[in-house]
Formats: sequence, structure tokens, C-alpha cells
Amino acid sequence: MTRHLGRTGFTIVELLTTIGIIAALTAILIPAVNAARSSARKTGCANNMRQIGLAITGYESARSEFPVGQTWVSRRPEDAFPYAWSMLILSFLEQQQVADQFDKTKTFLEPSNLTAASTALSTYICPATTQREEHRNSSEQLYNVEGPGNGLACIDYLGIAGPSPDSLNPGSGDLYGSQRGVLIGTKGLKNGEKIKTPKAVRASGITDGLSQTACVTECTGRGLDGDGDFNGTWVSGRNVGHIAKTINGTKASESWQKERIFSEHSHGAHFLMCDGSLQFLPVDTSRQVLKAIASRNGEERIEVPF
Repeated sequence: MTRHLGRTGFTIVELLTTIGIIAALTAILIPAVNAARSSARKTGCANNMRQIGLAITGYESARSEFPVGQTWVSRRPEDAFPYAWSMLILSFLEQQQVADQFDKTKTFLEPSNLTAASTALSTYICPATTQREEHRNSSEQLYNVEGPGNGLACIDYLGIAGPSPDSLNPGSGDLYGSQRGVLIGTKGLKNGEKIKTPKAVRASGITDGLSQTACVTECTGRGLDGDGDFNGTWVSGRNVGHIAKTINGTKASESWQKERIFSEHSHGAHFLMCDGSLQFLPVDTSRQVLKAIASRNGEERIEVPF
């Protein structure tokens, strides 16, 4: 009796067809997966900045003033290492234990303060960060630093001290001058080199409106700058800058050096406003708009996109 056996394999045509279908599905799925991951990283960054916003507004509510951008331990030039706004708000960021470890009569490079200053805080790190300054490792801390400073923890969010001092107010046509923002430092102020702590900004002094004035933006991947300053660490008062260029208007290394807006999100960067709200502005946002939201009392009277 003749027995007819069924086919047990693929024909070449069927195999090629299957491979083609798999390739097509892969080509469709990979961009979708990457887009989902990018969206998740952007959402994570937004959540971080909202937490920072809650801490800043909590600080303002408790003290009736916004934190200063930088404050010095002693009269300068003896003390070259100011503390930052991002250190001052720790208690309002649910980091009281870290805040309590600091002896604020000493600089953060003192051995007694280095442990606290080396605490990596996930809220201060953008999940999208892949480009890092050469002295910043994947643990988001400084390394290979000559002298003290190894281990200091980094931050991807930049305090806004105002628009670039030598830029023109698009409304009045006058120079802005220094420290016209909210998280202000001392550079450019009268006798600024002798000031220990600048006069903090109050809500009443933000006449452009809390929802129209930005206090924090993104400058991701920073570590040391070219002068060896610890501007990419959350403890350092060098973590403030004046807004001079557009979003991602300069390459990463120059943005780190000059503290300009830099983000690895597609198409734009986040901005934290003084009322705690968050705005995502596209890369083509004009310099006029960026200068307007960076100043607290410029009265520019130009339309902002939110």
C-alpha cells in the first residue's frame, strides 16, 4: 500500500515571504518603540522639573522670597565656591537628610561637606541625557578632577539669572543689564565682587507675571567648565546663567561651557515658570521670546506662545 506523506517544510517562496513580513514589522516597530522611549524620557524630565517647581514655590511660600541663585560662605575673593539655589531648596525637595549634612559655614569642597554634595539626586537628572562632559561619568558624578571635587553630583537643570546683560530689551530698546531674572547671582551687580548674598527676588518684584517668567531650564550633560568650575553640579552656585542664545543654538560642549539652553529632547526644551507651571518650547522659539520670559520685570509686551 502506497502511503502519501504530508509536507513538513517551507518552500523557498514561503520562507522569503515570512522573512519579508518580519522585516517589514521590524521596520514599523523599531521607530515606534524608540518614539515611545523618547516620550517616556521627556515625561520623566517634565516630572523632575515639576518637583523642582514645587520645591521652589514651597520655598517662596515659606520665606516670602525666591531662593537666590548663589550665596557665598564668606566675603570674596577668599571664597571661590558659592552654594546654589539647587542646594538651598533641598528641604522642600524631600531631601532634608542631605540638607542637614551641610555645614554652611564651610565650602562644599570641605571634607565634611563632600559626602552630602556627592549624593546623586535622580530629580536633578534628565532621563534623556546621553552626552556628558568628559569629567562626568554615567553615575552622574564628577571624576578625574585635579584636586578636590571628585564625586560631586551633577544636575541637568540650569537656574535662570536673566537675559544676557548686553542684549537689548525688545520693548524699550535698552540694555537689560545683569541679574534681571529670578534665581540671581552677584556678577555684574554694583560691588558684586564683595556681595555675599544678593537680595532675593520677591513675587511682587516679578511684574511680568509669575506664569510668564521662567526660573529654570535645561542644560544637560554638564560637569566641569573650561576654567575648572563645578558649574554642572547641583551644589555649586555656578549653576546659574543668563539666557543668550536660542534653544540648542550651540553645540553641547559650548552650551556646557557658557551655560546655554541645551536639551536632548526632540524639538525643544522645558522651562519652569515661577508659578510652578511647566512649558515646553520648540527649538525655533525666537530670542526675543526667550529674553522676555527670562526677565522678571522687562515689560517687553511681546506675545509668548503660552
